[in-house]
Amino acid sequence: MGAWGIRERQSDYGLDLLGTIVGTQLKAVDFAIFNTAEAIELLRQDIMEDIKRTNRGCPPERLDCYINANFPRDFTHAALLIAECLADYYRTGELIVTEYVGENYDPVDHHIKEFVVTPADFKILLDELQSVQNPECELYQCWIGDDTRQRWLAHIRAVQQTLKEAAHGCYSYRNHRGCTAGN
Repeated sequence: MGAWGIRERQSDYGLDLLGTIVGTQLKAVDFAIFNTAEAIELLRQDIMEDIKRTNRGCPPERLDCYINANFPRDFTHAALLIAECLADYYRTGELIVTEYVGENYDPVDHHIKEFVVTPADFKILLDELQSVQNPECELYQCWIGDDTRQRWLAHIRAVQQTLKEAAHGCYSYRNHRGCTAGN
């Protein structure tokens, strides 16, 4: 997995996951709305299908081993990506995603100004954000340099704080029925 920064959107895998959301979910609604629960489920299914495809033909017990070893790690990356997208929305009032179209793969920016997010969605994302801050976590440990790890932790904590504040507003103002954030 290549990376050139500390955000999931700055890694090849994170961009691949975002591409899945763009190609499957966002294009279908003409980039009008980002449904958090649908994105979470879409990436869960995509990760599981990828593991099964990669290990096609292996015995079921070995496949279970591969799933148990790889799914949690890959899902954490997916949850962090979605959390970053949601935090960007709450900070700026929109999420900008780039779609590459045509023969020349021309970049087209789409401005998503509405999110659907429920208390259950916030819980999933906040739990993942909390878990990666544990020094025993594989993702925490993969940041070899202390300076880089500290910048990554600051980023994770900022995303977590933004989502906590948004979740509190969702809980307070939407009576636990979920919220539609947007204009």
